[in-house]
Amino acid sequence: MIHQTIRFIIALLSITFGVTFAITVPVLPAYAEAENTHEAEVKSYPGDITLVRPQWDLGIGAGAFRYNLYPGAKQTADLVLPAPYFTYRSPKLEIDRGIRSFLYRSETAVLDISADFGLPVDSDDTVARKGMPDLDFMLQIGPSMEFLLNDARRSYFDIRFELPIRLAFVSDFTYVDSIGYLIEPRFSFNHRRIARTGLSHKTTVGLKFATDDFYAYYYDVAPEYATATRPGYQSDGGFGGSFINYRISYKSKDFIYWLLLRYQSLRGAVFEDSPLVVQNDYLFAGVGFAWIFASSL
Repeated sequence: MIHQTIRFIIALLSITFGVTFAITVPVLPAYAEAENTHEAEVKSYPGDITLVRPQWDLGIGAGAFRYNLYPGAKQTADLVLPAPYFTYRSPKLEIDRGIRSFLYRSETAVLDISADFGLPVDSDDTVARKGMPDLDFMLQIGPSMEFLLNDARRSYFDIRFELPIRLAFVSDFTYVDSIGYLIEPRFSFNHRRIARTGLSHKTTVGLKFATDDFYAYYYDVAPEYATATRPGYQSDGGFGGSFINYRISYKSKDFIYWLLLRYQSLRGAVFEDSPLVVQNDYLFAGVGFAWIFASSL
């Protein structure tokens, strides 16, 4: 029951505020910087519309999700959640399926701080992990170097090569423990709306690498939990599979509709032979809408 409650709260926060947090700092001379005035700033960003003053939307909606309990698990879980909807865009800050603080950026590279998460799992809900310790909520956070591969100032589409390096922590909110780190080299293709209404979508493809401590948390089988059908197992660090993420949304004057997909293949992963890997495909899918009842002018 505790894990179900935590899962509900985390998913609700994820819908409301997003799960990727980025802070941009300069790595090369900044461009398109506006003068600080007492009025709202005017500033252009790659792929962004020019903002004369802050823009925001407030609404309420719902989302439905289905996902495998962890990468390698065959069992799935479903969530249907009501959720508030809030976006905010200014020359210094953007909140829209994530939080990004625009401090500085260069024409060819930015330095971000990125984050990801894993939902808690009750081991008794799975076949492979039954009788083993539960998996607690997992948070990843760390820097991400991003290289801009096209001149996005001339369009609303940008292509990037990103290299996030994140430390991983697990917690049941009574303790916090470090479980190693991950590296995820990836390419992202992002098309933003050219106006306050319309279509936007983003695709990210990449590879996962992590330390043995990270994989051990999910895929090791200690001797005391070994059975006739679940032999003991110890993970190595290294390649953890490939992934593709896709999200798309359409915004009208009063409504926004969205779809997100996250797929990970464990084929070739160093822990693929773990008895806790029942299948090589992991999927997280969500669909939802929001009614926007208040907006900036």
